[in-house]
Amino acid sequence: MTNNGYINKRTIIDAITKSYDSFVSYVNGLTLEEFAFVYQQKWTAGQQVQHLILSVKPLVKILSMDKPVIEQMFGLSAKPSVTYDVLINNINEKLQQGGKAPDRFLPEAILPEQKNEVCETLTKLIQELNVLIQNFTEEELDTLVLPHPLLGKITMREMLYVTIDHVEHHHVLTRENLTKR
Repeated sequence: MTNNGYINKRTIIDAITKSYDSFVSYVNGLTLEEFAFVYQQKWTAGQQVQHLILSVKPLVKILSMDKPVIEQMFGLSAKPSVTYDVLINNINEKLQQGGKAPDRFLPEAILPEQKNEVCETLTKLIQELNVLIQNFTEEELDTLVLPHPLLGKITMREMLYVTIDHVEHHHVLTRENLTKR
């Protein structure tokens, strides 16, 4: 972390790697019964993984574009990035106000025999994302904006903060649902 409360690019990459590796390792350690367990129509562990895949894919696609194309499509920020803590507070407020994932991010049913496939897919996407992040400067992370379904246009750095928090959120949900078995 930098001294002004912002997380630098290297730390973001490390946090994304650690958080997603931890979640995938947890899911890989589940039995097939646990992987497919449904509690009160909540998402199964498999659906949690699929939701994260659906969420990370567009980010990988955008970060694969040329920087001028990203700027032309989404613009530049008129304000500095907020800190990780402020961003997470903002997203939590939106969720508490009833914010939900748009339909395009809702997972289909995932069969137990798809466990390895979805875990490998998520791991590969995160590896690709981390390589792509390295192509952006610290300044570009704070000036290029991307669309977030609940927060609107946010800086690329803020989107990466969301990416870290998102997997941690779904890791907690998956664990909590499995305690109801």
